[in-house]
Amino acid sequence: MKTAILVSSCDAFRDCWAPMVFSIKKNWPDCPFPIYIISNYEEMVDDYVTFLKVGEDLAFASNLKNALKMIDYEYIIYLQDDYFIDNAVHTVSIENHIKHCIDNNIDLLKIDNYTVLRDNLRIKDSIYCKNTIDVKYSLDTSAAIWKKTTLENILVDGFTGWDFERKIMSYLRQKGIKINSEIIHSSFYPQQGIKYVKYTAICRGRWSQNGVRFLRENGFDDIISNRKIEGKLTTFFASFYSPHSLLRRPVALIIKILQKLNI
Repeated sequence: MKTAILVSSCDAFRDCWAPMVFSIKKNWPDCPFPIYIISNYEEMVDDYVTFLKVGEDLAFASNLKNALKMIDYEYIIYLQDDYFIDNAVHTVSIENHIKHCIDNNIDLLKIDNYTVLRDNLRIKDSIYCKNTIDVKYSLDTSAAIWKKTTLENILVDGFTGWDFERKIMSYLRQKGIKINSEIIHSSFYPQQGIKYVKYTAICRGRWSQNGVRFLRENGFDDIISNRKIEGKLTTFFASFYSPHSLLRRPVALIIKILQKLNI
């Protein structure tokens, strides 16, 4: 199982590196996989991780593609720099997931349940469900196990993370690319997945309320002042947002207004 953890990042998010690495050490102390963090030119001195310096920031997809070229693994456990892990990760479960991917030629196994649930597509009595790439966010930047060659193949140069999530399905259809994808059944999450701070620690460049909570609880108070903090009212309305809810558009509009007003 030639697998590594790859944390997508860049120098602009270097304030996330220490708490991210801390969260892995704390909640996954027996992690057997090498850990890589993508940066542009900078690094953090820590023998626990290796930095992949990709040079000029060319946006999410190009940076990630260039980083993948620098490492030789069959599978990647994909995380992002603000996915501060706040629940125990069970190594045996992750190793079983990787074996499942290898045995079944899975391109993408989503191991969180923050986006599209597929419980109605459960595969017999297994812990897995089919993740058909048919609706928005069925393919996104959430925590996942990726076949490295597949991920490299679908990264469009210049795409931001938002572009990837919103435009990738059109790109796959245009190119005729098929993704064999599955997701953990929600009843097995987070015990057999990776759970991180809800809605991630940063939202549109600001610390989220959950991100601030994590930082304060784990001794990172000194970096909170690096960024503005998302308003509590914004967080409240964000809790009602779902990509498939009939309320998604009005809720998204309210959130956008609150962000512009710095509320």
